[in-house]
Amino acid sequence: MSRSTTTLTPLPGACAACAVRPFALFRVIPQARVGEIARIRSGVRLVRGGEAIRERVFTLYAGWAFSWTATQDGRRQVLDFHLPGDLVERTEDGAEVEALTDVSFCILSRDRLCDFMGHEPSLAMAYADGLMRERARLRERLTSLGRRDAVGRVAHLLLELHGRLLRRGGGDPRGGPIPLKQAHLADALGLSVEHANRALAVLRKDGIATLQKGRLDILDREAMEEIASWDGPGAEEPSASRSAAS
Repeated sequence: MSRSTTTLTPLPGACAACAVRPFALFRVIPQARVGEIARIRSGVRLVRGGEAIRERVFTLYAGWAFSWTATQDGRRQVLDFHLPGDLVERTEDGAEVEALTDVSFCILSRDRLCDFMGHEPSLAMAYADGLMRERARLRERLTSLGRRDAVGRVAHLLLELHGRLLRRGGGDPRGGPIPLKQAHLADALGLSVEHANRALAVLRKDGIATLQKGRLDILDREAMEEIASWDGPGAEEPSASRSAAS
């Protein structure tokens, strides 16, 4: 029997009952005005893991995706990972978006979204906040590429993703579902798959963390933060806004 995608990956329902809105772009819109959000949504869609996502603007509802580009000789560079609640925009600079797992999402009308922002300053500010968070992530990735060794790069990225997962109510202070394979880590951090595998082996051997079968387990958070030169919030610390998307 073939598996049912709709069972494993739920489709978005009515905006008024959206499970990801508390940490998505539209979190700032009062419940009484949720009907206005529905007019921005132009459809919903399911995409299988490993398939390209062609829509220009969408909010991820379930599953994980990632953005990537490639060099002229075909080597892939992962630019960012996208979690439920993230607003994802496909630009015209050649970057692609791919489903990391089976995903579902709300397709948004870019024109209607821009028009709504023009009349709703709080939404425009939430959008700007998302851009600042994205910029901060990319700044840390650049720091990793230039200044951290392979183990530090892997540890930092895993801590970042774990923090983003926690802010969405997923996982727990000691870990959670992070469905990355070694190739995704390697392509995000400028490593070969072999070096990414060795870095994970070091973290596992030293009793610091494991990433196996799509599950991150943090065994020694203090040691992991030290290896990563981590200056973000700890697993027990509340973020500046628990409802903020990252």
